[in-house]
Amino acid sequence: MAKEASFLSRLCKTCENVTVTLDFDEALSSVVKNAAQCLEAKAGSIRLLDKTGTILEIAATFGLSETYLQKGPVKIAENPVDQMALKGETVQVRDVTKDPRIRYPEEAKREGLRSVLCVPLRCVRRNLGVLRIYSGEEREFTPQEISFIQVLATQSAVVIKNALRYRRMKSLNSIGRTIASHLDIQSILSLISESATHDMSGTGSSILLVNRETGELEVVATHGLSERFVREGPVDMDESIRECMQGKDVIVEDVSEDPRLERAEEARREGIHSVVCVPLKLNEGVIGGLLVYTAYRYEIDEEDLEFLHTLAGFGVVALENARLYRHVKRDYDDLAKDVWKWYDWGEREPRI
Repeated sequence: MAKEASFLSRLCKTCENVTVTLDFDEALSSVVKNAAQCLEAKAGSIRLLDKTGTILEIAATFGLSETYLQKGPVKIAENPVDQMALKGETVQVRDVTKDPRIRYPEEAKREGLRSVLCVPLRCVRRNLGVLRIYSGEEREFTPQEISFIQVLATQSAVVIKNALRYRRMKSLNSIGRTIASHLDIQSILSLISESATHDMSGTGSSILLVNRETGELEVVATHGLSERFVREGPVDMDESIRECMQGKDVIVEDVSEDPRLERAEEARREGIHSVVCVPLKLNEGVIGGLLVYTAYRYEIDEEDLEFLHTLAGFGVVALENARLYRHVKRDYDDLAKDVWKWYDWGEREPRI
């Protein structure tokens, strides 16, 4: 009963810390510390997937030395325990010095680690990373302890999601201020492409616009993509892009399997696994598309799509502002010339 009360107290304290702070690092550190201390464990860590989806990077730790943390990269392909966790399993390792699934057994032994509990961090069907609890003695974690850690893992996912929302809000605010104070359309489109890549944890993005004179799609801004990939082949050759230009949101979950993607081989070479494409709409028409490329398998998330639609809307507003400015300036110049001619000043404003 006392242990249950301790679990509940720790859980309440962690939830409170999660909800009252927007500090990403502080909140994750609180989760790890409370998890390790409540289970009377030696240490804990949270590792998150990098943008390539192949490496787990340290996000928060408790009780681990800097030497141990610098032991080497945690590549998913080389770590069966993390592979299992990222598939949704909760994994126990009784003895890290003997289990062949452990990548760095000697380093773990020198650190004084013996048993490990590893649980997945997931949010809206997306793998985010793993939460690990390390014991200094060989032990088997009880079902009650596992349930507690799983709840804390859920809280960690909430922290990460809230941090992403806050980061996206700041990005949108920054872009909005830029649109209100600048008319440099290329800089604004580049900023939108950068935000789409960064805030979707993507490998790159591009903005396509329909050329008013030729009717063809052109790449007007990119971020994170190689010049080779941008230049390879017509941008409108894929059926996915043609669907987007009809006003539809298009999700290509796997470029290797989706027949709509004709540039699948080029995409694979670029390290792309999924593509998300949302249209740029002006009135009832579509003037272009915003494409985001991810190294991880992307599954539909309405919050993501809403964010991308907002970015696309900002792009349309910036384009319209630039167009209206050009028209007003042209009309002003024409009117000025007419006035000069009327007073027989010629084509130029007279010197006074």
